[in-house]
Amino acid sequence: MYLILIIILFLAPGAAYGYLDPGSGAVLINLIIAGLAALLYSLKGLFLRIFGKDIPQEGPAPEAQIALFSEGQAYSQTFQPLIQALIQRKEHFAYYTLDIDDTMLQIDSPYCHSRFLGHGALGKYRAGTLREPILLSTTPNIGCKGYPVKRSAKTRNLVHVFHSLVDISMYRKGSLDHYDTVIMPGEYQKAPIREIEQKRKLKAKQMISLGAPYLDILLAEKQQNPHSKNDNCILVAASWGDKGLLKQYGIEAIIDLAQKGFQLIIRPHPYSLKHEPELIQKLQKQSAGQQNIKWDFQLSPTKSMQEAAILISDTSSIRFDFAFIYEKPVLTLEILQEAMPGFEGEYVSRIWSDSAALEIGQIVPQAQAQQDLAIYVQDTLKDYDAQRIRRFRDASVTNFGTASAAIADYLATIPTAPANKNKAKVE
Repeated sequence: MYLILIIILFLAPGAAYGYLDPGSGAVLINLIIAGLAALLYSLKGLFLRIFGKDIPQEGPAPEAQIALFSEGQAYSQTFQPLIQALIQRKEHFAYYTLDIDDTMLQIDSPYCHSRFLGHGALGKYRAGTLREPILLSTTPNIGCKGYPVKRSAKTRNLVHVFHSLVDISMYRKGSLDHYDTVIMPGEYQKAPIREIEQKRKLKAKQMISLGAPYLDILLAEKQQNPHSKNDNCILVAASWGDKGLLKQYGIEAIIDLAQKGFQLIIRPHPYSLKHEPELIQKLQKQSAGQQNIKWDFQLSPTKSMQEAAILISDTSSIRFDFAFIYEKPVLTLEILQEAMPGFEGEYVSRIWSDSAALEIGQIVPQAQAQQDLAIYVQDTLKDYDAQRIRRFRDASVTNFGTASAAIADYLATIPTAPANKNKAKVE
């Protein structure tokens, strides 16, 4: 009777969403989903035992002490250089992903033991049962109340690596509360993380500045595939959700720039295609008649960043990728804090990216963005200082272009420390 009920519930149609923000409304849903996934997984194991089948190991390699956990292909630029660096060290490690199309699963090496964890709730449940003592991920909020990925009881050192250069203020509340170690792109990350720990009475994390591995990939792509700059080209790259410029500002100001003779490349955040496709379709229709506007949906931003002479963005980390790799200027459209409720920015006294935006270009006040954007573009292109950008980059980012090797060396030597005993309540 119970088995029939479970099967009916499992097969019942319903909406499925790929991401759930931490919140009380998601707790019950995730408990039910995770419980059903765990039960079905256990029933599968029981079935195999009854009929004499071999049960696969939970982890892919008994010699692997290090595991990398990825949400999928969208984060390949962070994990690919780390995987290659660990292979070069001849270090056995596990690679787990929630994406069956993740190209990292195709890496053929005796040192890389990769595994697709499963679709939906089952994959997220399995992610919370990994056995390796050292687990590195770029996923925030692991272990938080209401978040679908739990921290495994067997994880002794949960290590976070950033997949962008924005500071923790742009992460959701509780993002690193259950991490033991944080690998920082630069020292600028330390102060806001310590401030949050003090305000929430968290155990102090181990923090080490080793750089951002995805920059290794972007820098190598620039060097391997040179593409000439168009002095009249503007790249517009947006965050997703309420803090994204495409939602905050619409497309009228971008169309105005095209009508004034600029070439525009619009690059939405990859998550926009998943979580706000109606918005993207609407904006594409609005811009359909503009010959000077094209859209970029490629995973890598390299070609568009090479072609553009200037970037217009919001709070996105692509601002610093563009400025630091290509030494070209950025216009940041103001996004008010009210558009980012539930982010760690509410708990830090100073947001690094606010002052950093002035080192790489200008900040355009919201009231002026619709009317004076062309003037800001022209003035910035005329007056920006590439040497100033270079100096700021060198002062901000550790191991620029060589972070992956440094992180691989560190992972191979860190002890499997006791698990973080933080009991922070994340609402």
